[in-house]
Amino acid sequence: MEGFPEATGVRKLRSRAGLSLVEVTIILLVLMLLTGVLAPSIVDYVRDAQWVKVKEDCEAIGVSVVRMMRDVPPCFRLVGTDGCTVDNRVDLLWSDGATAGLLAPLSPAATNYTLAGANVNGPLNWDAAITAQDGSMEQHLVRNDLVVPYPGPSVLYPNGIPVGPQHGIGWRGPYLSGPIGPDPWGNAYMVNSVFLTAATDAFAPGEGHAGAAWNRDVFCISSGPNKLFETYFGGCPSTTRFGTCREGDDWIFVIQGGTR
Repeated sequence: MEGFPEATGVRKLRSRAGLSLVEVTIILLVLMLLTGVLAPSIVDYVRDAQWVKVKEDCEAIGVSVVRMMRDVPPCFRLVGTDGCTVDNRVDLLWSDGATAGLLAPLSPAATNYTLAGANVNGPLNWDAAITAQDGSMEQHLVRNDLVVPYPGPSVLYPNGIPVGPQHGIGWRGPYLSGPIGPDPWGNAYMVNSVFLTAATDAFAPGEGHAGAAWNRDVFCISSGPNKLFETYFGGCPSTTRFGTCREGDDWIFVIQGGTR
């Protein structure tokens, strides 16, 4: 009996053997081992990168604060054209982030700074709900869009801007590219700007007296991974230990040292 010829273009299906259960199990075990070995290194790399970012951000903020105080001394102000008085001085600067502006950061009462007398409107803390005179870094360092902004060189020197390096020449920002912040964990950077200078109308004896200097450091702070500000607003809790005493996992960059 003659067979039928094979149809043209029809493929012969051949079975292909897949991976066995043993082979799949071995591959999964190898992947699990690799993950176990590499995961800690990846976590450490991410953590190191976060701290590097905090360091660079706080240093950039600090340099910008110094540059602006060179141009518009002696303090950050709520009304840019008015003097540096107790009521017009910005006591706390904040960046973008979950704790910026009216959102209060997690700050225990132990970090409060209180001063008897009329040299500050206290108490002061990293909490903007406690520290009444606060301001946005971006508003002061980037935009200068206060209700009454800082005067620029053309306003202070209408007949011609002085040539060469000058002190107090007027607002010449932006001093930093916006947006500023947040830190790697989503919180705002803070600067205790109250300690940049004593107010001109601060006459109470002791710290912050007009004509004298503060015994407190000005510094940029990040609350760190735990998102809790643990460092005392005034640097160190004891008046006999001037300087900066960092607490917990906070990151500190000193912008201006006190007279210690």
